[in-house]
Amino acid sequence: MSKIWRVASREYLSNLRRKSFIFTTFGIPILMIALILVITTLSIQAEAGDVNDQIGYVDHSGVLSRQIAIPDNYTMFDSEEAAEAALAADEIGAYFVVEPDYMATGSVTLYIASGGGDALIETFNQYLIANIDTGLNPEIAARVLDPVVMSLLTLNNGRQIEENSIGVIFMIPMIFVFVFFMAIQTTSGTLMSSVVEEKSSRVIEILVTSVTPFQLLAGKIIGLGALGITQISIWVGATLLVVLLSNAIPQLHGLSVPLDIIFVGITYFLLGYALTASFMAGIGAVAGSEQESRQIAGLAVFPLVIPFFFIYIFITDPNAPIAVFLTLFPLTAPVTAILRVGYSGIPTWQLVASILIMTITTLFAVWASARVFRWSILMYGKRPSLKRIIGAIFGRSEMQTTATGERAG
Repeated sequence: MSKIWRVASREYLSNLRRKSFIFTTFGIPILMIALILVITTLSIQAEAGDVNDQIGYVDHSGVLSRQIAIPDNYTMFDSEEAAEAALAADEIGAYFVVEPDYMATGSVTLYIASGGGDALIETFNQYLIANIDTGLNPEIAARVLDPVVMSLLTLNNGRQIEENSIGVIFMIPMIFVFVFFMAIQTTSGTLMSSVVEEKSSRVIEILVTSVTPFQLLAGKIIGLGALGITQISIWVGATLLVVLLSNAIPQLHGLSVPLDIIFVGITYFLLGYALTASFMAGIGAVAGSEQESRQIAGLAVFPLVIPFFFIYIFITDPNAPIAVFLTLFPLTAPVTAILRVGYSGIPTWQLVASILIMTITTLFAVWASARVFRWSILMYGKRPSLKRIIGAIFGRSEMQTTATGERAG
């Protein structure tokens, strides 16, 4: 066991000092924080800048003769000339003219200093609906003007989401998946490159004189896994900083990351990393060059992309057969579980079964990769076939190689 930890320590420390790791680990959070600051600054400038949100209106039809609910930024003018003068003096940003035949035609004209009147039209429509003199009492008129204050409650996980945070909350699982992808790609890709490099330079043959192939592979997986956790910890710290900065953005007020997403995210990162890293190590062991290994590696990563095609189903029909299957299938489980927990929740039995299946699959993948790893050292320089690789996993190729060596001797 001490040899595994020595290999893990070497892998962790040597890769921790790499410029590419430092750039990726600190560069992405810096870019995220910079983007938040830019958005915040622009938002503040837009609110405090030259944008005039005062709206005027002229009612030639008399439909607004008895106003009930008047927004603070609405001003009535007796004539179009007065409204036009106020617009020219920048006292208002726009004004509406309700034409005399409004009740028959619905005709309203908007005069605005610059483009972008869609939002104004929508708010004025609501204003008209609430204030047209049809005998509505004030309470009904106020409710017509602001009919819904939305709160979303997902029954599967009991999570309640306020109206102004719905979009942001639904982005949280996507952010977790993005972090998962980046960490998996960085660490498992580094592992694959390390195996290819050491195999090509024959350094690996020296290493296996002091450690077994399994110890070497296990140490690499543990060391680079710790590197991935370090990377994620820094990114989580940056995310917490973003949350602290979020008070400047109304849509992010009260933003918090649910604990179940954090638990599922960490659990599936560890299992998903170990599984993907095992595949990458196996690919690195049999590939003839780093370029060839990267081409094959796409096949190992592709299953993680499949759940994105079914996000709509995860939201609208959380327990659909395809959602359950992708949760239990180990190659798609990490991304599927994170998305489902974030959007709709997962029944406990599915979550437990998924983690159990992934754990068993990961242990088998590590064992199988170690077998292929050992076989590739013995068969250095020979092009592997699928039949030989399968034989190496279950011991047949190793016996054939040994027998061949004995006959040659």
